[in-house]
Amino acid sequence: MLFSISKLKKTYGDKTLFQDLDFGMLPGERVALVGVNGAGKSTFLRILLGKEETDAGQVVPKNNLRISHYEQNPQFEPEETVQTHLFQGGGAMLRLIRDYEEACENLENASPSEEERFNHLSKEMDRLGAWEYEARVRSILKELGVENLDLPMKSLSGGMLRKVELAKALVADYELLILDEPTNHLDVETILWLEEYLLEREEALLLITHDRYFLDRVVGKILEFDSGKTYVYQGNYSEYLALKSAREETQAIQDNKARLFLKQELQWLRRQPKARGTKQKARIDRYDSVKSNLNLERKQELELVFSGKRQGKTILELEKISKSFGERKIVDKLTYTFKAKERLGIVGPNGIGKSTLLSLFCGKELPDSGTVKPGQNTKFGYFDQIHRELPLDRKVIDYIKDAAGEMIALDSGEKVSAGKLLERFLFDGKLQHSLIQKLSGGERRRLYLVQILMQSPNFLILDEPTNDLDIQTLSILEDFLSEFPGTVVTVSHDRYFMDRIAESLLVFGKDGEISHYVGSYSDYLLEEKPEPVQSEKPTNAIQSSPAKEKKVNPKQLEKIEKEIAEFELSKRRKEEELIQFASDPKKLLELTTELKQIEGKLAEKLLLWESMHS
Repeated sequence: MLFSISKLKKTYGDKTLFQDLDFGMLPGERVALVGVNGAGKSTFLRILLGKEETDAGQVVPKNNLRISHYEQNPQFEPEETVQTHLFQGGGAMLRLIRDYEEACENLENASPSEEERFNHLSKEMDRLGAWEYEARVRSILKELGVENLDLPMKSLSGGMLRKVELAKALVADYELLILDEPTNHLDVETILWLEEYLLEREEALLLITHDRYFLDRVVGKILEFDSGKTYVYQGNYSEYLALKSAREETQAIQDNKARLFLKQELQWLRRQPKARGTKQKARIDRYDSVKSNLNLERKQELELVFSGKRQGKTILELEKISKSFGERKIVDKLTYTFKAKERLGIVGPNGIGKSTLLSLFCGKELPDSGTVKPGQNTKFGYFDQIHRELPLDRKVIDYIKDAAGEMIALDSGEKVSAGKLLERFLFDGKLQHSLIQKLSGGERRRLYLVQILMQSPNFLILDEPTNDLDIQTLSILEDFLSEFPGTVVTVSHDRYFMDRIAESLLVFGKDGEISHYVGSYSDYLLEEKPEPVQSEKPTNAIQSSPAKEKKVNPKQLEKIEKEIAEFELSKRRKEEELIQFASDPKKLLELTTELKQIEGKLAEKLLLWESMHS
């Protein structure tokens, strides 16, 4: 075992994050931690790393376990160079590579002593077989765009700081790699590279991420944190969903049986005289035991059904808008007319100007030329990538009342209090009266999203909404957006989120050129990037451009159809087994779980087949 954990417990005040947690990892295992924001995932990592104390239980790592850790908010000395930061604390091999790289840089005008040092380091590289490792380090830095190693850390942007920190974690000599939301703020090309890189590595991986495609491809086990309890599931994200569903169905059956028993016992207790004998006491104890074990907690769900202002005939019209910063052209003569209830994604590399385009849409930025004409009834709701600072000294409930008042109107015509609405967003009574400064990063971001949605916009602009939100919140946000009666525009590197939300894309090209692509994000990634559509006059009139035809790969189509047939056959056989073992509850549960897994995979293949024919 790389490490073993037994009877671990951690509480904050009267909130139990987890208790009696037993867990361990073997070399080469890939494990993900999942759960809502504030459930204890990051706390668990800090305990594992020795950065936080436990209330009970112990963590026992193997002797000299080499751990590399990526965290989103890196600690560094402002004046140190990127190279110094990258290679510190990475082990003897990494220090050798750092010294060798420095000697290479000084070789052009080297003194005899420096040449001798270079020769010595080259021999050490030979002796320790470090050349392959050095090539891997160079490849990682290149893929992450970490090129100038002489820059001081203080000069880097927030996005580049995270890339340097990720590079530092990946280049280290480790047995266990711990990644906390590694895909946040990475572009899709880099995320795809990271997936492939991790799949090729043999070292163990423990990570937190909300990227469901990433989870599906990379991990083989999931540790879930749920309302103070923990559950371990074997398999990737799709298999986890099937197993979790089966567990909850079984729990519901057990709860119903327990409730029936409690009802019967309660009737018996009410009929008995006050003087009770030994048998009566045993029966009462049994009643109390079942009652304490009964899962009476009703799962809270986000209900996003606000009443919004109806959209008018004009939603938003862009006419030949251009925007530059200095010599850098961001948008060049873009014309676009938004339709009612449109679902549009914005894609392009980091730093190309996606957030600027969103700001132009809602008037936060003005174009250098051209016109932006919103409809008379258009009301924007803007969830930005770096949201404005929340008032940390305010209570959660007061912050929401400041934004939306005491009562909020729902689509049904019903009105609910701010407190009731917050409960639907997983902010219970105690959390509502907590100061915002006590919320986790994800909980703050969720609160900010609630505040925006509560103001009933009919044109939602979402800039990287998936960053720091947990999977449960994302899933229900996606359900809400699919039913939202207004227009939705989103920038996101989360492929799963974009596939569920965006029906077409605006794609950034070179020098401010922007093209329109009709289809899903995954379709777009499978194809060559479309060339920007130009009219006879260079107006970039997107609304009149024809949709690019999809190219269907016959071999890929044949492969998918074969897989569909195999899953359908497996499904029929499993259904036959269900009938055969109908009287065996244990076997029945096992077969039901397997059937749900098959049905899930079959559904994925059918959706892919349909997308290739649409």
